[in-house]
Amino acid sequence: MNIVKLVGPVCIIFVLLFGLVGCSSDRVDETPEEAKTIETGSAPPKQTTTLAPVASVNKEPSEVKKTAPAATPNSLVKATPVIATVLPDPVPTMKPIPTRTLSPTATSSQGTATTSTAELEAVLISLQPGSVARYKIGEQFARLPTPMTAVGETSGINGKVYFDPSGNISASHASIIVVDMESLESDESKRDNWVRRNGGIGSEISIKLMKVSGHTWPLPDSGKMEVTIESDMTISDVTKLVTWNGILDIAESDITGSISTIITWDQFSLSKPRLPFIIGVDDEIILELEVIATKE
Repeated sequence: MNIVKLVGPVCIIFVLLFGLVGCSSDRVDETPEEAKTIETGSAPPKQTTTLAPVASVNKEPSEVKKTAPAATPNSLVKATPVIATVLPDPVPTMKPIPTRTLSPTATSSQGTATTSTAELEAVLISLQPGSVARYKIGEQFARLPTPMTAVGETSGINGKVYFDPSGNISASHASIIVVDMESLESDESKRDNWVRRNGGIGSEISIKLMKVSGHTWPLPDSGKMEVTIESDMTISDVTKLVTWNGILDIAESDITGSISTIITWDQFSLSKPRLPFIIGVDDEIILELEVIATKE
């Protein structure tokens, strides 16, 4: 009986506790404004705050621009990273530096003049034993059906050639080559006797060199040179200008080669051979000098 009396009050206590718990849970879901309304009895009007747009910051130089987006109403303000655009500095325009053109001609001329006066020297070329003077004449023999070439030569040749420091034939020393005609021989002794005694060629031929062109100066240590030589040639007291052409080969101090020219019988008042076995002689005579020389 006593237990029944206790059960009634206990049930009432539990009902009250559950009621309190339910009210507390309802208040938790309410917003702060609603809770304030509950406390005060009436809710104040809801105010809307509008954020003003953020002004652009223009404290940097004109090349750097910073922009910030404006805040929207009823939204939280978020920090937006500012992207700085840096414009490149203008590249300065370089002015061309004035230059002065040097005259290569003047420099070269001065160098050449110095070399000519200080380094170059006169050169002497002397003919050596083994040099040969030769003539070639076209003839028609009575006993032969075709023409032939008569060749006569002599080793009796000597001479000297002087070059000045400029590479020209020296004016202070005579450059003369002398050919001994007494020792001239061919394959026909009768012809040789006619040339020496009746041809008017005399005992010697003198060749005085006047000018040489085509050669390199100073003379190289080796190599070939195609040269032209102008000379005064004297045969039996008759002097004529004769030009020789040929190729000379230089090997250190040795010079070898051959030069030649063409003359006529009438040019030096010479007489053609008149022999029974010779029925014809060409008008032209080929003269050759096969030289062996040294330079000093």
